[in-house]
Amino acid sequence: FGIRGISRIFKAMDDKGDKNLDVDDFRWGLIDFGINVSKDEALEVLAHFDRDKNGSVNFDEFLRTLKVSF
Repeated sequence: FGIRGISRIFKAMDDKGDKNLDVDDFRWGLIDFGINVSKDEALEVLAHFDRDKNGSVNFDEFLRTLKVSF
């Protein structure tokens, strides 16, 4: 995935359109991509992405975590 592809994924997951992914956006986004997770599991994964620990993930956090992970 390039940055455009990652941006499309983020936007698809951002149901509220507020440019942040909360646990519900994150969970349902994963489910939409075929990854079935519980809310507790989504919270654990979200915590890995949430660098500033505010309970949501912005695009910069999303991108940085994916860059480090791959």
